[in-house]
Amino acid sequence: MTKSRLPFAKLAGIAVALVIAGLCAGPGAAQTPLDPTGHPKFVNPLPIPARIDASQVKGNYTMDMREVTQWLGLYAPDNTPLMTTVWGYGLKNETATYPGPTFVAHRDVPIDVTWRNMLPPYNFPNGPGAHLLPVDPNIHIAHPIAGGVPTVAHLHGGHTESASDGLPEAWFTQGFAEIGPHFVKKRYHYDNDQEAATLWYHDHALGITRLNVYAGLAGFYLLRDQNEKMLMKNGVLPCAQYEIEMVIQDRMFTDDGELFYPSTDPEIEPGFDPLPPGPSAIAEFFGDFILVNGVAWPTLDVEPRKYRFRMLNGSDSRFYVLEFHDAQTGGTAQPFLQIGTDVGLLEKPVALETLLMGPGERCDLVVDFGGMDPGDQVFIRNFGPDDPLKGFNPDGTLSDGEGGVLPPADPATTGQIMMFNVVAPPMDQKPGNRTGREWDVSWTWCDEDPTIDETTDLRPTIDPLTQTGATRQLVLFEGLDNYGRLQPLLGTLSEGSLAWFEPITENPMVNDVEVWEVYNATEDAHPIHLHLVAFQIINRESFEGEVEEKPQPQHDGSFGVGGILTVDSLGGDATGPEPNEDGWKDTAVMLPGQVTRVIAKFDRPGRYVWHCHILSHEDHEMMRPYHVGPMPAMAALGRESSTQNLGVVGSLGRTPEIRFELPSAGDVEVKIFNVRGAVVRTLLKETREAGSHAVRWDGTDDSGNTAPSGVYFSQVVSGTLVQNKKVVLVK
Repeated sequence: MTKSRLPFAKLAGIAVALVIAGLCAGPGAAQTPLDPTGHPKFVNPLPIPARIDASQVKGNYTMDMREVTQWLGLYAPDNTPLMTTVWGYGLKNETATYPGPTFVAHRDVPIDVTWRNMLPPYNFPNGPGAHLLPVDPNIHIAHPIAGGVPTVAHLHGGHTESASDGLPEAWFTQGFAEIGPHFVKKRYHYDNDQEAATLWYHDHALGITRLNVYAGLAGFYLLRDQNEKMLMKNGVLPCAQYEIEMVIQDRMFTDDGELFYPSTDPEIEPGFDPLPPGPSAIAEFFGDFILVNGVAWPTLDVEPRKYRFRMLNGSDSRFYVLEFHDAQTGGTAQPFLQIGTDVGLLEKPVALETLLMGPGERCDLVVDFGGMDPGDQVFIRNFGPDDPLKGFNPDGTLSDGEGGVLPPADPATTGQIMMFNVVAPPMDQKPGNRTGREWDVSWTWCDEDPTIDETTDLRPTIDPLTQTGATRQLVLFEGLDNYGRLQPLLGTLSEGSLAWFEPITENPMVNDVEVWEVYNATEDAHPIHLHLVAFQIINRESFEGEVEEKPQPQHDGSFGVGGILTVDSLGGDATGPEPNEDGWKDTAVMLPGQVTRVIAKFDRPGRYVWHCHILSHEDHEMMRPYHVGPMPAMAALGRESSTQNLGVVGSLGRTPEIRFELPSAGDVEVKIFNVRGAVVRTLLKETREAGSHAVRWDGTDDSGNTAPSGVYFSQVVSGTLVQNKKVVLVK
């Protein structure tokens, strides 16, 4: 365990209880919550996402993001159905849905996708009508000048080129009217050069990922390969309609059926400047309705045979501890098999009765309803907490972080997920009577019950990676922003906590195999996700250490409170991954007081990110860029340049003099960037002779307007010369 000297170490997450006195989406917008306790459960069928056949050579798709009205299985107290406004994805000229349609792609068959923002013209980020949900414009967010909602699609788990990765600052507004500083192109390219896996696509715009995903911008992307296809063709794995993807998400609603996202009364540490009026980011979000594939507490008719469920935790902050029970309450936990992790099949199935899933994780399961009679029921129940996960006690109960027990989810609401109703198999199994998914496995109709069991070989041996590159020591921190709100942060053991915009510290070379040791110095578990790579978990080990405060720069030039960890000792109790984690992962649960070691090969050049997949955390600075290969200009603003003296622009007419030396005559460009990487002012663009030069910035942007106070960066580029300096604008 870590020993923290920080006064804010025990700040708790924001739970559902904050809305008991009434919901409020913004000033003067009091609303009444929809009561989950008496809401009908297990009466509406589970929606099955439409599938897109993306296995064709030279596939080219256009996916639109649109606002739609959809029924999420909600009812008013008088049992009148309630409709909900959501954002969804859909193919061009087809209806958008939440969740979006499922891509089914094939290994080594690349596709191209143009993601189009067709959302209504919201007044983002300020004022009423900024978004479907309340926006806090004071955190570090994508900030278009003319309005319009920023969006960008990320293929989570994809081995994707940087330009198509969906970087947080590659955002674009409606019609590509404005683009972020790392936007490269409209059409994304997916090589699909990895093994079969359960991937998913979702929005990833800087600072509003939690809102855009909560509004509905997410969908599955299943990748096939020859090994998996043979397992289905040979009757080992379930296929066709017996393979179903399921995303579990928690939500809150107003009594008229509309989405509600809390944005008031964040927990504030005393002694900070007052929070500006209006919506505020909160530390975590825990909803009181459970949705599966976009419907509250659904039911699914199943035949007495094996099914394959591609499970995804798509929630903001909630960790699920799932069990399949033969009764709605009480009863006996039913065994099931896990056959795959985030990005690949396991070598052999792992038998389980309990499954932990952190936000962003996927688990590929086979559940056997064989031997059951028509009318039998099986329930997925959740024994995870309605609060941040803090780990487990030795007896398997939820830890409260102080030696006690944290209560599990409310058994009347969030402790229930969905129900399976066993029905007799249809009498007529002819292909003509099948629906929906025949094309995906056209060589077989999956009539026979699959043969998979615990002894089945699912894939060739997964060889452990061999380290060839650096060992990086990274840290998860809990800090405070400039208003005294909880601000989770990433950082390094040597430098302490670091914000998103600070210089890159992780810079593996192409094809380096690195070990990342991630120390969790917070009181909560965090699901840490790395873009680009599939990694292996090496082990987890306890540690003792102390966290001391340090000033933490904020995106607007102010300061909050960060930390720096000193590790006193390791526990000597390192244990390898759980059997159902012993495969390829892209997201790993990292428990408090432990260092989690992972190993990965960084084999594509360019800029990527790593972050906590608690969406409220990544939106409030628990995300950092990393770069593979030599870093070009502005990739990191240069670690060396970050140590240079600050230039200060002040109200007394002081202007920074940006000096540079040219070894030979040539074209020179001098620009001022804000912390988001957007160009604020082009100071110079001309040919200069060899020798010493200087140019000044008067604090205005390219339109002649005075730039707001905060941190900026100057950049001089001439041939191979790249010089970056930090500049602070003070009014």
